[in-house]
Amino acid sequence: MSELEIIDMHCHLQRDAEHGQEIRDYFLTPHLVKPGAPNLGTLDEFQELMAATGISAMNALMFTWSGRYFRHGLYTLPDDPEERATGEADLRRRILRRISANNDWAASVAREHPEVGYFAGVNPVVMGPEAALAEIEAQRAKGALGVKIVPSDMGVTGSDPRLFPIYEYCIEQDVPVLTETGGHSPNCRPGGFADALAKFPALKLVFAHFGHDKEFGGPLDREVLDLAGAYENVHTDTSLRLHEVADGSVEPEDMVKHLRALGTERVMFGTNYVFSDLLPERPAHKPAPADVDPRFTQVWKSVQVLKTLPLTDDERAGIAAGNFKRLTGFNPPMAR
Repeated sequence: MSELEIIDMHCHLQRDAEHGQEIRDYFLTPHLVKPGAPNLGTLDEFQELMAATGISAMNALMFTWSGRYFRHGLYTLPDDPEERATGEADLRRRILRRISANNDWAASVAREHPEVGYFAGVNPVVMGPEAALAEIEAQRAKGALGVKIVPSDMGVTGSDPRLFPIYEYCIEQDVPVLTETGGHSPNCRPGGFADALAKFPALKLVFAHFGHDKEFGGPLDREVLDLAGAYENVHTDTSLRLHEVADGSVEPEDMVKHLRALGTERVMFGTNYVFSDLLPERPAHKPAPADVDPRFTQVWKSVQVLKTLPLTDDERAGIAAGNFKRLTGFNPPMAR
């Protein structure tokens, strides 16, 4: 088991401490941050996490909260219609530059660190479909393994027509798309992609967190199950879910049953670091052993569950790394 290759295919890498602090102060806001959590999600922190947990490689999902920037920026624009239109166009351009800069930085990290891959983040609602598509093409040329979208931030469901050019390109170029899921926004329901998948059944779509229902196996999780049953190119990841086993909320056998219902060949290991260790624990939380770095508690738990679930060796190896490598072509060195 010590030789198990593990790729955390769902994590969030920040350009520096200032950007990491922005997660805490602006995106989550302080009341959603676990008291005392020092995590910032920087590259140095990623490398320390890998050494502490035995993770071999990590894939950064470059999420720029562009929709929030845009909505909040609108409050600063003048009331005069002409000046407002000019100001809004400038606001969109500035946000687009921020998105591109974050993606470009991830590309530079991936070039220098073969154990780090990335999915380029885009927001076709703010950027416009043409600019979003141009950004994806540019990032693919720089090494992006896939595309990341966030319906709650975009303010639309996954079946919004503004996303269709992205889907068409990704099918043509065999590029996977990963989407946020969860009950915190109606746009993040997996079922919001049903019309898009009916129109684009060849789309390789990854639903994060199994659906991220508050209760394991609840309606959101079942929506992912239903879509996975209907479309062979639907995938999912384990981020924010395996530590439910470690904390005793979900029995190991029930987790394995769910993984097999999804199709273990289409499930990939992920943690959602840095958010996994910034968000307050659920009531069932159990502390990790004293020798575990407290910054990485939830990641450590997820790794331990991955190693001990009653899976076959082939199923475990596929979830740990093989499925993601097959989906993306990513082939990092094993870090041991």
